[in-house]
Amino acid sequence: MRLIYRVLLSIAVILAALLCYSAGSMTGVVAFFILGIVLEGAFWFGIGKMFRRRVS
Repeated sequence: MRLIYRVLLSIAVILAALLCYSAGSMTGVVAFFILGIVLEGAFWFGIGKMFRRRVS
């Protein structure tokens, strides 16, 4: 169940980033681009944690 939660959260974050990029390009508001970059960074760092092995 936890894996499904992480996958759904990752999809939601990347879709929110794409939405911010789209809104920023249509309106020209730089804040949307910055928010998109932050959300995309959160997506990629979250994916890295998901696939990283735990070392005992």
